[in-house]
Amino acid sequence: MINKRDEIINHIKLRLSSLEELGKNYSDEKINKLADKLLSTNKPLDVIKNKIDNEFSNQVRKVNHNSHLASLKEYYIASIDKLSKNNNYYLLSYHMGEKILEQAFISDEKVINDDLVEVKLNKKRTAYKKHNSTNNDYELIMSDMAYILNIPYAKTYRIFNKDMEPEGTLNESLEIDNKKFLSLEDTLQFVLEESSKFTKKNTLKVFHDKCKKKGIINVNKLDDIKKNIDYVLNLFSVLPDITKDNLEKIKRQYLNYVLFELLTNNIKNDLTNIGLLIDKSSLKYTYELSLTYNKCNIILDLVEDDEVLLNFYIVNKGDLISVLLDSYYKYTKELFSMIVDNQNKLIKIFDEVIKEHLEYEDYNLYHRMVTDNIMYITEGLNKYRVSNPVSEEDKTLFEDNNMLFNNRVMPLLDNYDNDNIFEDNRGSTIIVGVVAFILTITILLILFAIYSIIKLDM
Repeated sequence: MINKRDEIINHIKLRLSSLEELGKNYSDEKINKLADKLLSTNKPLDVIKNKIDNEFSNQVRKVNHNSHLASLKEYYIASIDKLSKNNNYYLLSYHMGEKILEQAFISDEKVINDDLVEVKLNKKRTAYKKHNSTNNDYELIMSDMAYILNIPYAKTYRIFNKDMEPEGTLNESLEIDNKKFLSLEDTLQFVLEESSKFTKKNTLKVFHDKCKKKGIINVNKLDDIKKNIDYVLNLFSVLPDITKDNLEKIKRQYLNYVLFELLTNNIKNDLTNIGLLIDKSSLKYTYELSLTYNKCNIILDLVEDDEVLLNFYIVNKGDLISVLLDSYYKYTKELFSMIVDNQNKLIKIFDEVIKEHLEYEDYNLYHRMVTDNIMYITEGLNKYRVSNPVSEEDKTLFEDNNMLFNNRVMPLLDNYDNDNIFEDNRGSTIIVGVVAFILTITILLILFAIYSIIKLDM
């Protein structure tokens, strides 16, 4: 009769077979030590076996993940010519959902801080280079996510040297043509100097200075969250020369940006990391929300998993979602619907995007965060729709929106395994095929019977 220790060893060896196929081996000594350690817990055999299953499944996923990252480098090397004399780096980016690997010349111009250098891209365009770090990797991930959800995002590249080793990231400058960039923090000073709406702009300054004095604090009242958002919307309303149409446009852009930041778990959600592009090429100012940039996702002691930073406050994600729905639904309904209607597909696509840029532990954590955030958004919208049913007009709008979403993501899916992305649909496709085949055979049999009867009558 096999004793408990032998059963544990046999189960470890059974699970090791999948790792051995991937080139990972355990010595007998290591197996015995692991078995003794598990045996010493005095837990039931079925509990120990479940622990072994979970641990080795995780290791298989990790090995597969690392193999995937290694194969990407080989793919990139095989996909591009040797650097020409006039270029010193390779740049990887996405355009319309497709990977673009190109050569470029980057020259350092000015060191801004330890992690940021202003450079010239191909001797023409100003850009900003950052060193290798996991935090900077999130910029690449979020630029892909922004494209999928139709959120304007600063052009972002992965930089590779001549040996295809990663050397950081590159963001193109936001300032183009006659447009000047101002962060929302700096926009207040612009308004104080330029706007003729004296009372409103001074009310904004009082609120801003009061919040700055308190520092970042937790709030749990929906009204405080709304005031936090309304500060920015009211800032837009006192911009000099702002028209009604221009105001509505940048309101919509900003509120969708807030929802996108929640979804992607970006922690740099303060007024310095979003801004306006101001154009005065004509006699009057015009405005647009800047492309979003400078993303980061790390664990902060002061922010719980179900919380997010927004402007001056730390807020609960569910509460923020409620405010975005209850107070600003007309601006946010299309993005909310797109996320919820396509949540299964989004989770799978985001998984592939995240997998390309992060080591296994970081990938695992961030994938969970984004998936949880999609669930928060789904729960919030479903709750809202109980008392606010979707109108027929909005149903048509959302259907058109989903069609545009699918058109946008199709090129991106070509970079991944389409069968894996759409595996949920394979069963229904097979069923449809079987049903069609049976119907065809049935019709042919009926036609043959009719033909036979006609022949007999003749």
